[in-house]
Amino acid sequence: MAQAKDLYEILGISRDAAEDEIKKAFRLQARKYHPDNRETGNEEHFKEINQAYEILSDPQKRTIYDQYGLNGLKNTYGDSEMFNFGFGDLSDIFSQFFGETRTHRSTTGPERGSDLRYELTIDFLEAINGCTKQVSIQTHEDCKTCKGSGAKPGSKLKSCRSCNGLGEVRRVTESFFGHVTQITTCPTCHGNGKIVEQACTECNGKGQELTKKTIDVKVPCGIDDGARLRWGGKGEAGRKGGPPGDLYVIIQIKEHEIFTRDGENIIIEQKISFAQAALGGHIKVPSIEGEKTLNIPAGVQSGTVLQIPGLGVPKLNNAARKGDQLIQITIETPNKLSAEEKKIFEQLAKIQEEKGGKKHGFF
Repeated sequence: MAQAKDLYEILGISRDAAEDEIKKAFRLQARKYHPDNRETGNEEHFKEINQAYEILSDPQKRTIYDQYGLNGLKNTYGDSEMFNFGFGDLSDIFSQFFGETRTHRSTTGPERGSDLRYELTIDFLEAINGCTKQVSIQTHEDCKTCKGSGAKPGSKLKSCRSCNGLGEVRRVTESFFGHVTQITTCPTCHGNGKIVEQACTECNGKGQELTKKTIDVKVPCGIDDGARLRWGGKGEAGRKGGPPGDLYVIIQIKEHEIFTRDGENIIIEQKISFAQAALGGHIKVPSIEGEKTLNIPAGVQSGTVLQIPGLGVPKLNNAARKGDQLIQITIETPNKLSAEEKKIFEQLAKIQEEKGGKKHGFF
């Protein structure tokens, strides 16, 4: 579907159309432009109607489209998931209008392999610095013995007698609208149009076998929790010469005991004493690059956030640019004092009482 076309215009509805209005408009348009309609059928426009309805009938997808357009949907779902139903799902709508409907697609041609999903858990610092992980996945590959044909070596494929090699069977029924021809996938050959004389003993005639393979997954530095990485062609093998599917790796990041991420910044909490808060000075604080020196200004207050530039998260796909490390200061109140410490605090309290003309309540 051309990106320049507005989905609401395709269905002929307003941008604030209710759910029932969207469905009604879709049915009217689909009936008019369905390829089986000999008078006004238009397969290309029918695809556009189908895809427009798929997005606008889904509240979540519709919200993303209204805010960010098709590019926003692609970034969120990817091309393979943005539109997830085809003509076969519409057979219940069109069976009452046209003389021929399909409940299954013919599978005589090449078939793309299925996509695979793998959830990969990594440590906080691995997400910051990037890493390479080996993942093991189970996938179906063409049987090495029969080369994907499903036939025992030396055995031949023969045309299916149930469908005469078409891969689909037709059944004519009577309805209120007249003769209706229903087309379904052949149950004997499962849409292949051919059957084997003798099945391959290694794959039991399936043409594929389950295998385990190891893939090196390179995780870029700065990746965030929930991010999805795609490896083209690493999914399930295609059938009948079709292309393989893709592998999607979903990143999950473990929490760190010290560091917390906020966008491209890293936050830590740093406790200091009353004396350090009053006098200021230099202290050592942890960072993703090891201990760093932090300057504490005299008179700092609890809750103050100090900053060390360039010690944050690398920008994804541009590691040279980094966020900052933010240090939230917390002044720690001692719960036990030695006799000497208590004497010092009492002296300080007395000085401040005399200076301020009233007791400030240290104790």
